[in-house]
Amino acid sequence: MKLYGFWRSSAAYRVRIAVNLKGIDVDHEYVDLMSGDHLHAAYGEVNPQRIVPTLVDGEHTITQSQAIIEYLDETRPHPTLLPEDAVGRARVRAIALAVACEIHPINNLRVRKHLADPMGLD
Repeated sequence: MKLYGFWRSSAAYRVRIAVNLKGIDVDHEYVDLMSGDHLHAAYGEVNPQRIVPTLVDGEHTITQSQAIIEYLDETRPHPTLLPEDAVGRARVRAIALAVACEIHPINNLRVRKHLADPMGLD
């Protein structure tokens, strides 16, 4: 199993947390977003979106942090990442979605570059 990520990516960081909590051994492949490694053709073959994280598990390639985390929890159920009760699971999912949908987009390198380069904002 190979996990493509970047140390500064909060999305990749979420997956690394899940991998560590579950005790899964993965090979880490670092994609330096700052130097444009994700734009190279070789990484485009791994993930056509050219974003991190990307998980390759045998013949399967999974992208997007939440999908990767759910895949890991479904294919390697012990220890589970979600509480047993529906309310607890909903609370955890709400927190995860708040981070992924509300916080992460503003901190995203693509958004920051767009604000800086074409718009001249800091």
